[in-house]
Amino acid sequence: MDVHYFYIYSNCDYSVKSAAATRMLYYAKALADEENVVYLVSCCTSKLAQDKFVEIEPNIFVLEKKKLTRNFFSTFVFLIELNNFSKNKSDKKTFILDPYSLFLIQPITVLYMILVKKNKVYYELNEVVKHSSEFHSPISLKRIKYSLKRIIYRPIFNIADILMSFYEGLICISTNIEAYGKRYNKNTLRIPILTDPEVSIKTSTRTYSNRGFFNIGFSGSIIPSKENLIEFLEVIKKVRKSGYKVALNLCGTIGKNDYQAQVFIEDADKENSINYYGNLDEKELSTFLSQQDLLVVPRGNTLQNRYGFSTKLSDYLNHKKVILVTDISDTKLYIIDGINGFLVTPNDKQMMYEKLIYIIENFKDIEESILENAYKTSKDKFDYRLYKEKLHAFLK
Repeated sequence: MDVHYFYIYSNCDYSVKSAAATRMLYYAKALADEENVVYLVSCCTSKLAQDKFVEIEPNIFVLEKKKLTRNFFSTFVFLIELNNFSKNKSDKKTFILDPYSLFLIQPITVLYMILVKKNKVYYELNEVVKHSSEFHSPISLKRIKYSLKRIIYRPIFNIADILMSFYEGLICISTNIEAYGKRYNKNTLRIPILTDPEVSIKTSTRTYSNRGFFNIGFSGSIIPSKENLIEFLEVIKKVRKSGYKVALNLCGTIGKNDYQAQVFIEDADKENSINYYGNLDEKELSTFLSQQDLLVVPRGNTLQNRYGFSTKLSDYLNHKKVILVTDISDTKLYIIDGINGFLVTPNDKQMMYEKLIYIIENFKDIEESILENAYKTSKDKFDYRLYKEKLHAFLK
């Protein structure tokens, strides 16, 4: 059998669960079958060999033990290793670069993988790179660190945009990022957030909700500025003052250097205004989500949110829960207010307050129909199997 090999590579650690790793895993599931093998390869200093990979799904392999690269030389060596590893497999191969926050891998990919080695490389254009390239405030002596980053990063990311023209094509998560990418490369494919509505949900007996309360849940990286958590907590406090017994339950990661997130959690804990359960593993996360009455994505109108598309939404739909999201990016293409979920204008605290009151007061009457329609949306719009033929046609 003549096998085609796909290599998805990035500075992201694919062996650790994250939104980025999950999205690429669904790409891999859509691509892998009897005639197609997918390798998820983190940019590392380790020598690439078959025994370094673990088969996590049929014909899907993930590189496990490794040390991620952090400089030009080690990144260059990694791409040499990746090219040699792929040569030993088959000439039928396709590469997908999934760029993370580090810039180095992009110019080296164009120089070595594309121009020198003549490989076919596609580019997964996402909001992380676009967000990192934007600086809104002017240079100021009062903000030395910010100003230096602006001087250095702005031209670097302008170069990254120009380099997009060298790739075979771009895979985009939203209509906004696709429109942006088409300025530099007309060959694009839009793939929204992906999920598996048929996945078996495993839960434990632990408790992540308050009995006698209306439980509102949020999961994912605790980034207050991105997720609009500070404003959302203010709305929750207002709902409580109106006489409603509401519990706000959070779980997810907090960056070691994210001072804002640490202060947010510490202050909220002191006030007993939230229940924070830390970073949960897959089983406990499912337990957490399954115990909430309402799941929320309260993101504000920021550049990153405008170009991205929250992968949390697909996780929420998988757990067959009522969801409340803000009208950011492509959300309104899939969520119809009052039909398969609830939609509010971003950064509108009064509208969010009124919508929460409506949901709480009418929950028993609306829950069944909302959940039925939400699950249908998951199956009809986000199931990774729906994009199998499109991905194969585009990448081959």
